[in-house]
Amino acid sequence: MESSIAPGSPARRDNLQAALDYAALGWPVVPGAVWHGGRFADPVDERPVTSPLLQPVEASTSGTELVRQWWSTPGLHAPNVFTVTGDRLGAFAVFDSLAEAIGKDPWFTARRTPVLAVQGMPLAYFLVRPPVPEFVLSDEARVLPDRTPIPLPPSALGRTAVIWLITPAEARDDIATGDELADLIHLLERRIA
Repeated sequence: MESSIAPGSPARRDNLQAALDYAALGWPVVPGAVWHGGRFADPVDERPVTSPLLQPVEASTSGTELVRQWWSTPGLHAPNVFTVTGDRLGAFAVFDSLAEAIGKDPWFTARRTPVLAVQGMPLAYFLVRPPVPEFVLSDEARVLPDRTPIPLPPSALGRTAVIWLITPAEARDDIATGDELADLIHLLERRIA
């Protein structure tokens, strides 16, 4: 059995600092399970859990006191960091080919928004602010519904890391609206067709 991660360990500090940084952006965060033995597990003791979230979606917060408490719990692993879509943050899941086209578009290069990916998956997640449409008419993109948990860096699913393709700082902490990204997706898909 692994030894417990001390409260001041690098992994715990990194996840705590990331959660605090996201909360400072106004993003609701919630601690997440780790991937262990082919399933989600409680980071404290590696016992299997049925949800990737350690708290209910409704508990997600940008309050620093609760964030510090959640990510300071001693255990075998530091909790992963999740955000939840809703009234403060939205997200689009976009397949690689369209994500690349978006990334090369002059509008997007002038007005970037944070983009993350789970290594090895053919999707990129574009984070946006409201207003967010309920859906987008696209075979290559979809709007994630409210209350959808999204892992944020430095989270990992086993050895598979969640990474930033465009960090919030690279996006100048200025997040595009969901309507703006939906308009760009429609424009690009008309050009491709």
